Amino acid sequence: MRALLAATASAPLAGCKPTSTGAPEDPTVTFEPGGPLPWINWAGNQACLPADRWAPGSEEELVGRIARSHARLRPVGAGHSFTPLVPTDGAIVSTDALSGIVPSDRPALTRDEAEAAVEVWAGTRLHQLGPLLWARGRALSNLPDIDYQTIAGATATSTHGTGVTFGSLSSLVEGLALVTPSGDLLECDRDRHPEIFDAARCSLGALGVITRLTLRTQPAYRLRERTRLEPLEPLLEEIETRAAAHRHFEFIAFPHTTVAAVTETDETTEGDGASRDLDPEGARRLRDAYRWVGGIPGMGDFIYDQLLRLSAQEFESARSGPAYAVLAHERQTRFREMEYTVPADAGPACLREIMAVARAGHPIVMPVEYRYVKGDDVWLSMFHGRDGCSISIHQFADEDHRAYFDAIEPIFWKYDGRPHWGKLHSLGAKELSTLYPRFGDFAALRAELDPTGKMSNDHLRRLFDLETARSA
Repeated sequence: MRALLAATASAPLAGCKPTSTGAPEDPTVTFEPGGPLPWINWAGNQACLPADRWAPGSEEELVGRIARSHARLRPVGAGHSFTPLVPTDGAIVSTDALSGIVPSDRPALTRDEAEAAVEVWAGTRLHQLGPLLWARGRALSNLPDIDYQTIAGATATSTHGTGVTFGSLSSLVEGLALVTPSGDLLECDRDRHPEIFDAARCSLGALGVITRLTLRTQPAYRLRERTRLEPLEPLLEEIETRAAAHRHFEFIAFPHTTVAAVTETDETTEGDGASRDLDPEGARRLRDAYRWVGGIPGMGDFIYDQLLRLSAQEFESARSGPAYAVLAHERQTRFREMEYTVPADAGPACLREIMAVARAGHPIVMPVEYRYVKGDDVWLSMFHGRDGCSISIHQFADEDHRAYFDAIEPIFWKYDGRPHWGKLHSLGAKELSTLYPRFGDFAALRAELDPTGKMSNDHLRRLFDLETARSA
């Protein structure tokens, strides 16, 4: 992207079309000495002033506090959800002090050494978990693109990576410990409280606070990742073959262009190495370039597309190392995100419509992310009962995302898309109940475990309160 900017900066061009969406309208919270300490998420679009903050040092302490408390409670992880899962005027409950691998001599819940299970504390960050497992000769079969989240937060929203043979992190859960709103500690797996287990593997923190998770692992392995720029349409024409040919496969498509950056990742015996890593500030460099030329009537998109093609070498990267170090990427640019998962075979058609709408009237340069994920049996997983294609749209955190997201969201609905629970969407219980076969079962179980709404906030009441949704 440095080459691209050098080319555009040498001949500044004034444009007529807008190349920015303007400033966002973010929530504001004010700290007053002696008052509640504000909570703000990573993206800056969710905030609250909780009356109390809990950070229990042990599972026993957490059980006791929940049993004695009558306050509204919301669990909090790393704050990487864009939806208002956390905001409350009650208490937020952090499990940061419950971190690391749980020492245990109990037999593994999985059948053989190849998939031996490891129990971890819920507050463990993904970037901590990778090295901890590696030191024991183990690894997770997949990880999401960002590894700042806690393992409990990531599974609570069915966070995922990519690969046609791999499910979300929720599908790796073999057991869990749940502190219910009444203060009971339940050990759940396929034999003990099996329905709670299926619901709690992706629960949005609506059933209580998870303290421990038992995760299916595999022997440690190494990966080699290669990224390069390719024309988008030929890629979509052969997408099934390309995705099936690699352990992990994904690409990001660039609005207002005809190209995509394709990443293919496979197992390797190579040592650690990187011929080049992608520029973590690359998204901002894209924006700078588009602001130079994108507004030129009738020519802006063409010039921008050609500049990306000319700078194709800047998008090339290759690196190898432990799986946990290769699957995750550094993300320095803050953004807002909407993601839906459509049936796997609908992915190309859905993406083509998204790119057309983005090109027609939205000055957006943040890439569109495209990934495949295997289906599972987790009640509220976006991949319940079907293989999925997850498509994510983004906007910079310092620009307004609303018009763009509002224009794209109906395309996802057209293709039977299910929203990522941690990413922006407009659906409520009425719509969600038609997308998830076990949605009603989850809502009933939530009402049974939390009849007073102790673990609820306004967002969760909108998601799960069917009666309110029908009368709205």
